[in-house]
Amino acid sequence: MDQLQAVQQVDRYVHERRTTDQTFVSWGLYFFLLSWVTLGIYPIVIFYRRLNRADLFRDRRLHYQNAVIDASAQYAEQHGQYGAAHDDLDDLRRFVKERFEDEHKPIKAGLSLFLSFVTIGIYGCIATYRLMRFWWQIQLTEQDFDDKLSVVWTKLGVVRYPITFAPVPALERSFGLHFLLSIVTLGIYGIIWDYRLHTDPEKVYPEFHSTEDVILNSLRNAAPGSR
Repeated sequence: MDQLQAVQQVDRYVHERRTTDQTFVSWGLYFFLLSWVTLGIYPIVIFYRRLNRADLFRDRRLHYQNAVIDASAQYAEQHGQYGAAHDDLDDLRRFVKERFEDEHKPIKAGLSLFLSFVTIGIYGCIATYRLMRFWWQIQLTEQDFDDKLSVVWTKLGVVRYPITFAPVPALERSFGLHFLLSIVTLGIYGIIWDYRLHTDPEKVYPEFHSTEDVILNSLRNAAPGSR
């Protein structure tokens, strides 16, 4: 694989966001109309789709970050700097592998839905906990990845200034507190919680997409024939 092909791989995973980074029907329409019209069936569909949306996003991030590392390695090799960047790139590969194997394991929407039925909703709480945690933790992983990538790219001369990613602080929430408040308020707070679960990803997409565009454009500008 040459550098141009490596950049095209990054481009592919960036453009996959059109299908993976989903926005759903508005929360008001889903909660106040579709849930009642379908006699409670649509909330089950939404539960599955929320979990699956996280898994799709996870898989895209994993492929995208590995593609960025591959493109960086190709750039370093083509410019005779692979020896100097080798250790840093290997560290970055290990970082991505460890984060996605330990912190971002797939939620598996279909299995989670089945287990939720079998356990009369108990596993649904576990899946919801994992969902909340995912949208916060994946931001921290992206921030760390971009910081580490910036160090490598600065050494290689791909960029002059660090690539920055700013997590959305509002997504750092306590599952236990939300669960407790839902019980104490007899389900009223659960409505607020449900709204946040429905709309949280849409708050983080713009920052992810902006950073992806910066990285992709930097790789394009560094590709042969771009200057």
